[in-house]
Parts: sequence; C-alpha cells; structure tokens
Amino acid sequence: MKLSKRIGGILFCLLPVLLAFGIQLVVSFAGVFLKIFLAIFSNRELFTSGAADMDAIITSTLNSVMGSLMDSQFLAGISAVYAVIAALALGFWYWKRFCPHKQPRREVSSIINLPMVGGLILLMLGMQYISTYIIMMLATINPGWYQTYEDLMKSIGFGNVTPILAVYSILIAPISEELIFRGVTMKYATKVLPFLAANILQAFLFGLFHANMIQGTYAFVVGLFCGYVCYKGGSLYLSILFHMLFNLWGTFAPEFLNYSGKSILLHIFIFAAAVCVALAGVFLYQKGIRQRPPMRTAVSDNQN
Repeated sequence: MKLSKRIGGILFCLLPVLLAFGIQLVVSFAGVFLKIFLAIFSNRELFTSGAADMDAIITSTLNSVMGSLMDSQFLAGISAVYAVIAALALGFWYWKRFCPHKQPRREVSSIINLPMVGGLILLMLGMQYISTYIIMMLATINPGWYQTYEDLMKSIGFGNVTPILAVYSILIAPISEELIFRGVTMKYATKVLPFLAANILQAFLFGLFHANMIQGTYAFVVGLFCGYVCYKGGSLYLSILFHMLFNLWGTFAPEFLNYSGKSILLHIFIFAAAVCVALAGVFLYQKGIRQRPPMRTAVSDNQN
C-alpha cells in the first residue's frame, strides 16, 4: 500500500471520533441553552417589574443556570443523551459499512461460550486493579491530575450513583464507546494498518477522548484489551460485554475491595496477583475461542 494512501486511511480513522465529539458539543450546548430558556421562563414574573429590575433578572437567571450546570443529574443526563445519539449515528455507520446484510445472524454459541465469559470476568477483575495502580502512579507523579479526575467524577455523581448515572455508565456508554472506537474506528484502522498498530491507534484515540490525563491513561490501557477482545473474538458484542462488566464493577464495587494501606509489599502482591488474574483471563478467553463450533447460522437445516 502506498504511503500516501496509508496516511489518508489513518486520517480517515479520525472521522468517527470527530463525529462523536461534534455530537457531544451539540448536545452540551443544547442542554445549556435549554437550561437558560427554562431559567428565564421560571423568572418570567421579573420581566413585568420593569427595566429597573433587569440586574435582578440577569443575576437570578445566571444563578439558576450555573446551579443546574453543576448538578450531577443534569451532567449525567447530558452524557446519556449524547451517548444515545452517538450510538445511533455510529451504529448506523457500522451497520451500513461493515455488517453483511444478506448473511443470516450467527448462533450465540458461535460468538461466546462459558469459558469465554469466565475469561472476560477474570480479565475485567485483573484490569480493574491494574487500572487502580495506574491511577495511583499518576497521582504520585502529579497530584493535580488526580484532583482534576476526582473533581470530574464527583461532578458527574460517582460519589452517589443515581439511576440515570448507573444506566449511562453500565449500558449506554459501553455500547456507544465500543461502536465508536472498537467498531467503526478499528475497522477502518485494520484496513490500512496491522492489528497491533490499529489497536494502539484506536486505544490512543479512546484515551484522548476522555480529555484528562488519569482517565485517559487507564482508558488507553483498557481500550487495548477491548480491542483485543473484539478482534480475537470476532464480534463487537464481546468488547461491549467486557466494557459493561468493567463499568459495572467500577460503579458498584465496594470500597473495601481496594486496599489503601501503606504496605509496599502488599501493594506489590496485589498488583502481581492482578496481572496473573488478567493473564489467566486471556488464556481462558483464548481457550473458549478455540472451543467454539464452526460458524453456523441461526436458520434451520430445512431453510438452508
């Protein structure tokens, strides 16, 4: 492949991410304008007071809008709306470009089996603790990075998980992000790059999309494994499942499961154990892939 064509193909891989970013901006601005409109409407009685009270109108409106923008429910709702629209747009792109429309659907057993499920669970558990130590390492290097990350998590509402946030984190976000990065982006990337390079590219874009150092770094690492799960398993459903499991644990896992003491030896042991668990997950996942029956369709023999 010519270098110019390869470079053009790599640049084309940016389009799904730019589309998702554009949708995020539009939804965010629409949410802000809606809040401004509702704040003005709720203070409409002030307009009857005359121009002398214009300062009161502006102050009341601004306070109402700023209060709403800092509300975790509002932020979670905006995130959910963005993710749904992005999932629909990128899902249509993925379906139109990469799904063979005339091919009957696959049987579930040709996509996933119990060893693969067990492998994904072990891989998820290992990556959870590895991600925790990535956060700890980056927080040590630059405490400001951790403060930014912690403020972001609190503003969205992870200190007190609401139903909207739970649905967004566990269901909507994994589907949306997998369609963007392991779906459309990686599909195009593997057309111009070997899988290893394509996987690094989509994971890098996934980390960059999170727009802060700590979340972006561990998202890059997790994105690499999402790409591996999708590519080796031959189905986007598998990386969506892995992503859902990862976010489920991250959202609801109790605090006592994370050791926060000062014993260096215990931290080393936990990290080593996490790596071993993740490797065991990869081994079991690969074993499950080899045990899958040859790909068959879900139509009966009489229909074939």
